[in-house]
Amino acid sequence: MNKGKLTLALLSMVSLLTLASCGDPLEENTDGYVMTITSPSGSTIHYTTDDLFSQYKGNATGVAKFYEAVVEVVIRNEMNQPENAGQLADIMDQADNRVDGVKETAQSNADANKSKYKDELEALFQSYNVADEAELKDYFAYDLMKTKVQDNFYDDNKQEMLLGSTDYDGYLDTKLPYHVRHILVKVSDSSTDIYDGAITEQEARNVSSVIKRLAIRQNDETFGDIAREASEDEGSAANFGDLGIMSKSTGYVNEFKLGVYAYDALYNQNHGVVANADKLAVPADAATFLNNLGLGEIPYQAALKLEETADITKDVNGDKVNNGDSKYYPRNIYFNKFFNKHNVSIITPTNTDGSANLAYEAMTGFQAVAELGGQKALVDEDGKVILAVRAGTGSGTSGYQGLHFIVVERSALVETSTSGVTLEDYYTTEIPGTSTFPKDISDKELITYVNFMKTTTKIYKERSETITNEIKGFDSMLQARIFEKLSAAQGVTFVDADLEATITNYIDVQRTSNAFSEQLNYEENWDTFIRYLEYQEWQRGRLIAETCAENFQNADLALEYQAGGVCYVK
Repeated sequence: MNKGKLTLALLSMVSLLTLASCGDPLEENTDGYVMTITSPSGSTIHYTTDDLFSQYKGNATGVAKFYEAVVEVVIRNEMNQPENAGQLADIMDQADNRVDGVKETAQSNADANKSKYKDELEALFQSYNVADEAELKDYFAYDLMKTKVQDNFYDDNKQEMLLGSTDYDGYLDTKLPYHVRHILVKVSDSSTDIYDGAITEQEARNVSSVIKRLAIRQNDETFGDIAREASEDEGSAANFGDLGIMSKSTGYVNEFKLGVYAYDALYNQNHGVVANADKLAVPADAATFLNNLGLGEIPYQAALKLEETADITKDVNGDKVNNGDSKYYPRNIYFNKFFNKHNVSIITPTNTDGSANLAYEAMTGFQAVAELGGQKALVDEDGKVILAVRAGTGSGTSGYQGLHFIVVERSALVETSTSGVTLEDYYTTEIPGTSTFPKDISDKELITYVNFMKTTTKIYKERSETITNEIKGFDSMLQARIFEKLSAAQGVTFVDADLEATITNYIDVQRTSNAFSEQLNYEENWDTFIRYLEYQEWQRGRLIAETCAENFQNADLALEYQAGGVCYVK
């Protein structure tokens, strides 16, 4: 077909019904029939393309098949344009290679099963729903065409897909990407109980050590240095704690992802809290609950207490306390009260009773934070707040339990950073060292997601590819967007107005349905998160009093451990 006017009447539907995957239309007889059948009564029934179309448009499955067939016609037409001849030739070569691969598999199966090559090949044809080698090649060719058309579309519309337009919401506004780093300190499965969880001596020391190192920052240690050495998430530890991009579609545990969202939307005072909550679409009931709950605070002294009491399991006389019940070990009391919280917290330079501690405030890692109204909190070397949250998935080898210490390298809510880097520049796919990489007014390369870590060109390219894949994959209706753009460019018209309306309506319904499903899933995650936090707050009413930790070693004398005392157990 030539570029210009491409008429799509019912040829695509007919090609679908007759399994003509190349899109060639069926021949009609002189009366316009494409199919004739004899009924049980012996009468002859003739079908035109209109007859067959009407059978398909009456149900959702038929309309979906219709739509896919029309898309196929448009994609094949696009790849057959003269300017795409080179790409099409490459596609056909790749399709031949894939066919050869299937034939090799058939031979391998025949050798292994001591069966006939022909039988194994036919079985593979059936698995691809094709009849022969020619149809298999065409199957692979069309699959490759779809990918190439998507790649070409991305190359031609990269900016629109990233930033959006007047009629299109781009990646940045739709998925709200966050660039995050973390340090994970794992704790045992026995810590999952909210008010009486238990951790080991070593786990208590590990938690304390990470917080102390972040606060002291000896020898100018950075967050990344500590993550590399101490984080128990081996994958991100190798990258100085870098987790990459977290978007609304990223499958992180609620405590982590929604905890970051809660902080940025409700507690971060920069850029207007209400506006932030609206942009992140925090449900109203969730916002109300979290505002009432407030931003959690972990006193630095609690981290010191964990280490001080890590190995204490008996009183000064070497006797068991409360029959050796581990719930009363001081480390577990401090852990449950200050660290075993699934709502997002900051770490403050305070004592466990909440009072100020000038010595802690003077430590390198604590700074006054503007976005917290000047409150002092633990920050990284760049002054970014370090968030803390307790989280986990399952138990044993099927999951993990631990504490995350999180730094947001780039928030989706900050259009332009204090260093002048826009979100558009931050998520550039260009490679450092090239003329197209974003630079400041002095021609110095900006710090972006790609070159956040100084590394090799190979790694820069991998990070660039991560962004590319994020942008390419964010729109669940990308195929429809491509179809609409190509249809306009190719001058597609529909002879049958009913067909055009059916396809247009199908696309609209799919868009609405997908958007609704995504939003519903997002809101359900919030609902699950809030219900768990409500349960947590109820359970925390049963926390063992901190005084039980303070008097543990003198339990035989302390009134708290005598009959009627808050720490007494029969």
